[in-house]
Amino acid sequence: MSGNASTPPSGADDIPAVSVVMANFRGAAHLEAAMTAVLAQTERRLELIVADDASDDDSVAIARRIATTDDRVRVIASPSNGGPAVTRNLALEAARGEWIAVVDSDDLIHPERLARLIAAAEAAGADLVADDLVYFGAVPEPQGRTLLEPLALSAPMMLEPAPYLRSNDGRSGLPPFGYLKPVIRRRVLAGLRYDPTLRIGEDHDLVLRLLIGGARFLLLPDPLYAYRRHAGSISHRLSVATVEAMLQAHRALPPMPDADMRAVAARVDRELSRTLRYERLVADIKARRWRAVLPRMADPAMLSRLLDSLRDRRRRKASDAVLPGAQAPLLDLVPDMPPPGKAWTQPPAPYAARIAAGAARGEAPASDAPSWTVWLARATGRAVSLTE
Repeated sequence: MSGNASTPPSGADDIPAVSVVMANFRGAAHLEAAMTAVLAQTERRLELIVADDASDDDSVAIARRIATTDDRVRVIASPSNGGPAVTRNLALEAARGEWIAVVDSDDLIHPERLARLIAAAEAAGADLVADDLVYFGAVPEPQGRTLLEPLALSAPMMLEPAPYLRSNDGRSGLPPFGYLKPVIRRRVLAGLRYDPTLRIGEDHDLVLRLLIGGARFLLLPDPLYAYRRHAGSISHRLSVATVEAMLQAHRALPPMPDADMRAVAARVDRELSRTLRYERLVADIKARRWRAVLPRMADPAMLSRLLDSLRDRRRRKASDAVLPGAQAPLLDLVPDMPPPGKAWTQPPAPYAARIAAGAARGEAPASDAPSWTVWLARATGRAVSLTE
């Protein structure tokens, strides 16, 4: 691996407030915008560590060019592809900040995001803090939505280990908290690292281990992370190998602290086991291994999942023709963003979803709209510059 020409300072006074860890693989199309959004943060005491996973595009050249203009950028170029967990671990080993922030190389963050999250976490005595994700991009589903929208969150809340673990069960009805992009207190992270065997679910696994160890996770309703979805970024498709790794990691978790957690862990284990059986069924169908398919189809749970998958596919096709965010509230009562860590006057998620859906159609907020809505429309809109 190699870095940029600058050597990070070693004095105590030069320790950054936050190290932004940005793993990248073939992200040249969006990398510069993601890096620029980080470097434009109002919290200037940061370092940006871009760890590239042996990309065969212009990613490393782009990152190194930006590094020559800002000495807060450090570039790690891996000689071979190791996956997102391995790549993030390389960045974590290089990180020096008091806080560690995970930002993907194709996403965009509000200029005040890091300052707000850290201030809120410090005030609440939290070890981890995350805000809402607003979906956008070329993939129709799930535009016009935010990750935390089902919670109708208007005030900060502590996210306990049990619901976090339960959210890994796709049928729990909870938002998939593992998608959150947390800012983590470095001393709590200590020597804990991502599980290198995981290519899906590595974030969920790391945070869950922190929570089992007693870390406190503050969840904010602030919609300040724009989460890009595009054809090249949909790496969340399950397979036999990925589910096997997830089940193995789940069974390797530390002992659960109480009976409720153990019961939740058992339910998640059962759900992951069913998912593994289903992925094996799908693999057999694709490979036309009919002798293996027929016995698997005798399981009612597998037949139910196949039917659910077909219904979901039809629903997604139908939703492409529906105006995203059409059921969201009108924007004449959009709440202002409160001070860091304070409650909003109304849950901001429905408004954020509506703004992102409108921005995808080229719409923009009114000139007197709250500034966070202007940023969000630019971040999620069609080829609109964030520097305008």
